[in-house]
Amino acid sequence: MNISEKEWVEDFKEFVSSKGEPVPKEISASILKRIHASLNPSAWLVFAKMFGIHAVVGTVSLSICNQFGLNPFRTNFSLSEYFMQFGHSTCMVLCGILFVTSSILLGRIILSREEFVVLARNAPLQVFGLSVFSLVAFIALGAEIVIGIGTLWLLGAMFGGIFTAKIFVHQNIPT
Repeated sequence: MNISEKEWVEDFKEFVSSKGEPVPKEISASILKRIHASLNPSAWLVFAKMFGIHAVVGTVSLSICNQFGLNPFRTNFSLSEYFMQFGHSTCMVLCGILFVTSSILLGRIILSREEFVVLARNAPLQVFGLSVFSLVAFIALGAEIVIGIGTLWLLGAMFGGIFTAKIFVHQNIPT
């Protein structure tokens, strides 16, 4: 059914001028509740989504930067060899930065703007959770982590993750 432009304009004017029926309060409340939930996502839900993103990105990142001796893809190239030129401590910090920052960057693309704002607002706790889960996973996979080196990796992961979340929260990246 084709409607001419004149008919469309007349229908629109009639719609705008009509008084209409009042919307039931239950429907209004339901709509407002949904909008509020969409604009204020749960920090736990955001963490769960970031955990999934981090599990995939972290696994893939091990193919370019073996960490704590883990090389699940048996790649010949590893950024850790390049980072090691600056010393073992610097290598651990840089590996931590790379491992968590790459997840936060992909999270900025995948998460909604509102979800990323929640991530950035809670960045220290969210990044700490992802980092500790990563260290636990490394240990479960057989990595031998010494407290001093693990702490340096954790500091790099925390700095990189928090810094990235705070910087990219204000960037206009389409989601």
